[in-house]
Amino acid sequence: MKSQFLSIVCSKKSASFLCSIFLLLLLNSSVYAAPNIPLNFDGWVIETLAKLEVSGVTGGFHRHSLPLSRADVANIIQNAEARIRSGVVIISPIDRKLLEKLKREFLFELAGTKQKTHVHIQPELRFADKKIAPALQSGLHYAGGNSKHRFTVYSELEISNFEQGPDFTESFFLPDPPPLLKSADQRFERWYMDYVVDFKRSYLQYHLMPFGDAELDLLVGRDFVFWGASPDKSVGISDNSPPFELIRLTGTFPCKIGTLKVTAFSAQLNSTWFDDGTTRYLAKRYLSAHRFDYQFSDWLEIGAAEWVLYGGDVQTVEWSYLNPVIPYYAVQYNAKKDDNIMFSLDGAMRPIDGVRLYAEWVADDFQYNPDTFDPHAVTWLTGVEWYPMQAARQLGIHTEYVRVNRWAYTHLVPDNQFTHFGAMIGHPIGTDADIFTFRVSYQATPSAVIESHFSHQRNGEADITDRFYGEAYQDIPFPSGVVERLSEIRVGWKYRPTTGLKGSVNYAWRHIQNIEHAAGETEQEHRFVFLFAYAWGN
Repeated sequence: MKSQFLSIVCSKKSASFLCSIFLLLLLNSSVYAAPNIPLNFDGWVIETLAKLEVSGVTGGFHRHSLPLSRADVANIIQNAEARIRSGVVIISPIDRKLLEKLKREFLFELAGTKQKTHVHIQPELRFADKKIAPALQSGLHYAGGNSKHRFTVYSELEISNFEQGPDFTESFFLPDPPPLLKSADQRFERWYMDYVVDFKRSYLQYHLMPFGDAELDLLVGRDFVFWGASPDKSVGISDNSPPFELIRLTGTFPCKIGTLKVTAFSAQLNSTWFDDGTTRYLAKRYLSAHRFDYQFSDWLEIGAAEWVLYGGDVQTVEWSYLNPVIPYYAVQYNAKKDDNIMFSLDGAMRPIDGVRLYAEWVADDFQYNPDTFDPHAVTWLTGVEWYPMQAARQLGIHTEYVRVNRWAYTHLVPDNQFTHFGAMIGHPIGTDADIFTFRVSYQATPSAVIESHFSHQRNGEADITDRFYGEAYQDIPFPSGVVERLSEIRVGWKYRPTTGLKGSVNYAWRHIQNIEHAAGETEQEHRFVFLFAYAWGN
């Protein structure tokens, strides 16, 4: 890694080119954007909901199974208002203002109008990594139906000459990705002046309530999936990788105490080349997963999930893995296959309003047979969120530790490694690594957040291409080999005074020891990211 210096390059030619794109999209009523809530281009809705949930305002809302729809958010807002009216929670002034801001954003959904089309077009000015350049995000969201039956069409797109990622700003402060095998597929093609047109999400969705308060939801298309308790990145299925081409079925069922949310999906991943010098083939790869998420009352949420990643020469879809209710492990065991099956548990509890404790645990390979002398390939994280009432819920403190043991995310069959288009599907630090983070935020106003962040990351020499071949693993330290250490201090400011206008400024200083596992090699980096945007839409 090399030190980064900033320079400004902005030509009239690039500006006129982006303006032409913008006019073309406007005339064709096109649309596009980033993950999180549909038409929420910067993630503030998810962040606000998370804060209100910790403060006890919203109650539980299956926070561990994302993404949420706009109708989901409307239900959460209505539940929060009911809790306030009944006196279940005493809301702070800043949380009341945040709730009112959410109500303005979801005015249509709260009104229960039968049919509506949202169109947002958001030109942006981005400044980071040696350049400044315009970009564009846009999205189309059509919803029609009633409370019992609802049909949704959604599509979003980003046009920029920066690296594509779930979030432009956050992508510059994520851990540097570990070395991975190259993909045989091409995610996108560089266009004029190095610009990329990337359809981030695009799907058809049908939602119905067939009986009572039970809800069923079927989604077909391209979308992100996030399963886990962390407000940052999950160690299971996270939004770190590009979105999946998938079919997803979700059901929410009221229980005597709390609610149960079940989700199952199957997706096709990118293809990879296998070449061991004697055999060469193109591996087709697939991912199937199912999950139970139980919200007990308003203070406890627990979840369990299982998924299987499989691929190979002339591989096709395994129909037994499309069954959402049969355990994948039993299917694989009976068929004597060697697919990559993983199991996860996660939970979060809110012992008092303002405090949330959470943890995740994922077993890529867990040795329950005492006669087996292989290592456990597991990964886990734990963290705390705290919004003290003494500071009127404006101050937020968040700390988290993540550990990914050696041989987690990997597999003896290279086709089955836990990646999608060269990115970790799980946590971005990869295998044989851990990271500690400590973050302090201050909600100065409903529209302005000031944040400081410290993190320390350790990377061992092993990566996802490393496989267990009978080593004396008890003698291998964690992390292994010459350990690369990365410390980062970051400060940032986010401002969104209106629904359409937003801006952010972030600066980070990094200190890296043993760069690329070369003992004694050190370096410093300075990273600065600026974003300004204004969205037009109904």
